[in-house]
Amino acid sequence: MLGRLKLTFALALAAIVIAPAAQVAAQDGGRFRVIIPYFEPLEDADRGFGKDVSKELRELLEDFPTHVSMEEGDIKDEAKRFDMKIDDLNCLYTRQLASQVSIPVAICGSYTEVSKDNFMLSAEVWDIQGSESFPIEAFPATKDDRELAAQNIYEQFERYSTTVRSAAICNDYYASQQWDNALRNCDESLSLNPNQVGTRYLRGRILYEMERMDESLGELETVIEANPFHEDALQLAGYIAAVSEQDDKARDYYSRYLDINPGNSAIRMRIAYELAQAGDPVGAMAFIQVGLDVDPENVDLHTQYGGFAFRAASDIQQEAALTAPADGEESLAPEAAGYYREAIDSYVKVFEVKGTETEVRLLENVVSAYIQLEDLDNAIMMSERVLETHPSEDRPWLLYADALQRADRLDDAITALDRVMEINPEHPSAALRQGNWLIQAGRLQDAVVVLSRAAEGNPAQAAQAGTMVFAEAYQNGYQQNRFQYTVDGMVLGKQIPNLGDDMMNQMNFWHAFSLYRKAVADQEPNTLQSAQATLPAFQEALRLLGLAGEYPASVGVNLSEIQSNVGTYIEIQEAIIKRGS
Repeated sequence: MLGRLKLTFALALAAIVIAPAAQVAAQDGGRFRVIIPYFEPLEDADRGFGKDVSKELRELLEDFPTHVSMEEGDIKDEAKRFDMKIDDLNCLYTRQLASQVSIPVAICGSYTEVSKDNFMLSAEVWDIQGSESFPIEAFPATKDDRELAAQNIYEQFERYSTTVRSAAICNDYYASQQWDNALRNCDESLSLNPNQVGTRYLRGRILYEMERMDESLGELETVIEANPFHEDALQLAGYIAAVSEQDDKARDYYSRYLDINPGNSAIRMRIAYELAQAGDPVGAMAFIQVGLDVDPENVDLHTQYGGFAFRAASDIQQEAALTAPADGEESLAPEAAGYYREAIDSYVKVFEVKGTETEVRLLENVVSAYIQLEDLDNAIMMSERVLETHPSEDRPWLLYADALQRADRLDDAITALDRVMEINPEHPSAALRQGNWLIQAGRLQDAVVVLSRAAEGNPAQAAQAGTMVFAEAYQNGYQQNRFQYTVDGMVLGKQIPNLGDDMMNQMNFWHAFSLYRKAVADQEPNTLQSAQATLPAFQEALRLLGLAGEYPASVGVNLSEIQSNVGTYIEIQEAIIKRGS
């Protein structure tokens, strides 16, 4: 179960997992903007030193490949918009201003004057959206060393840029599931800035995907220690602890997660839905099951659980169909059958509580699941219950018809499909389905009547109807040397309105060729009676060959040769008749 439950909790929360937001994307392919206010003087230190260092740093960043500083005048203008001056911008106010004006990175700092013209300067780089800092270790500088001070911060900013780049590469490798490469780049980023909570959480996720559970849990615990309210870390740590049978830890982490999210059912359902949308309905089921263990009568949870189970069954069955032998008989995969039964169980619980208020789509899924399980009695019974309360919706009737047809109640199934078309005259498949079922039952003439109605005014359905009749006449007629069956089928097929020229040409050719093949066999006695009987068939075949258009050439048939052969048989029959007379 663990393999399936590697449900990629983070897929639902991927936007949170990724590396610091500052490097997500540069607008218009440009460089990321950086806000650098005056560095803040503390304890009555000389203000000019901080202004000069920040100015020098802004100039250094002009040539930085990925980032560029805001101009001093622009900073003043933005501060003024919020009733502040640039001199008011300490580190906290700078971060707040950057957030308001969508500047992704801030460099701010402060300094003290330890003796005249000698300063101790500290700074930090802030990823504004991620609220993570890259601290720059305090260092001494003199009043005349402002360029060197700016250079020192610039070099530390280069290290910050490397952490951002490594974290971004880590995230890219994570997204493509290249776990070793992702881990290596996360480690490089963390070696430069161990305090990156987002990158450390991502490292924990990567270790989880690599099934290094103990190491993953250790990283997550480091994240939680730094940020006790990190919901993703609490959630994943609880899960890893649970599957590792560390029950006390699991209960602790889940309890802390629930303390943050007291209305957990809604959050649980939202995340489970996103998991299913990401292609993991089985993982979504497991997520909902935790809620059902706590609240087994929760109708909303049962509704979602049933939906995820139905989706899981459908996905598994589709995958099985793709890998099944082309000539093998399609059967229901055992795993799919299990999920269909789970879907039915959950939906029935919903139906027991909500009764006629149950959404019809849920009940339709119950019928579909019963049909897939070939439990036709229950499929028919549930359909009839649904139709008692929803008699004017076409899909329940369609499913009812499907169940009846599979139960060999064809006439009842045809009647149910008639009801579908009464409710929805434009239904895209009901008439074609009727025709197909009648063809399967050997009632080709009845099928053509139904298909002709569908084809009126609808060239697309006419084409489908023509193809169905042609396939039946050709496969069960010509290919079985039942030439009269082919002739009868082509005659019926050509009665369908709105057939395109290509289909009509194709039918004319096989109508003609089947007449010809049958007549060749029937004329074999070479008597007056056989000649009189087959001459009209040969003549009709020759006429129809002339109506085959470009079809023969399109399938590599030499039409002239066939016409010549038919002409020869006509001459022979005419000679026999003349001699006999």
